[in-house]
Amino acid sequence: MVKRLIILIAFALIWQAGATEVLRPVLPPRNAIEVGAFGELRDDVYSADLGWSVEVAPCSCFSFYADMSYRFVSYQWETMWHDQLHEYVNLQVNGLNESYVGAKYFPFDFFGVALEWRDQPGEGGRVNRFNRLGVEPMFLYRFSRSMLLGMSGQYYTFVEDENYQPGDELGVKASFVWDVFWDRKARSGWRVSYAYLFRWRIEESENMNMLKPYRKMDDMYRGFRMRGDVAKYFGGLPFPLGMGVGYEMNRGYLFGFETGHRVEFFVRTEFP
Repeated sequence: MVKRLIILIAFALIWQAGATEVLRPVLPPRNAIEVGAFGELRDDVYSADLGWSVEVAPCSCFSFYADMSYRFVSYQWETMWHDQLHEYVNLQVNGLNESYVGAKYFPFDFFGVALEWRDQPGEGGRVNRFNRLGVEPMFLYRFSRSMLLGMSGQYYTFVEDENYQPGDELGVKASFVWDVFWDRKARSGWRVSYAYLFRWRIEESENMNMLKPYRKMDDMYRGFRMRGDVAKYFGGLPFPLGMGVGYEMNRGYLFGFETGHRVEFFVRTEFP
């Protein structure tokens, strides 16, 4: 009865999903719900979000998933030296961010593919203003009883909007999930995970409102993101319950300088 109730709640959350893209390790289909509080610095904008992710697996080879977050607070603070000191706070919009929904299919234990759709953001989004369709082939390797390694490739294409056509993107992701001091019977212990993503735009975006020689937008880029988290899982409950903290660095240069940062505190449950 409890499992059915959780699945119904998960489906309800999926239908209302809207979120920032959180970097996650490569995992097979599963039933899981995660709720987290985010603090982020990106492009000189400080923000605080409340988010959750949901994945529902009717069987061990297939699942639906979605992410959602709501931006409660965001502001921009800058200091510039040009013979005098300038300080200002510029409030940003708040509300829903981008929405992410998708599905995973694993015909084999070691290989699967995910199909994902990203909708335009709501009032809480400042970037990524275009719909995006992506496909992600994934590979898994059970390195040991307590460690799962993963790797995936990514291809993203965007839907033209108001005569703007963003260029396609490619990505490569590697990850591991490591259960430390794990009690399989009680389903308790520590879980450490890490994911690294390198993504680049393979063609320039185009502004179709311009004459053909001037359509290219000179927005080729490449960069990486990385995220690590540590969670403590508690036994003696109907479902494994984990509480943890994660750190993500995105749009990165060496050691996190000139880049974005995100800290997350989360609660996660997984159920059979």
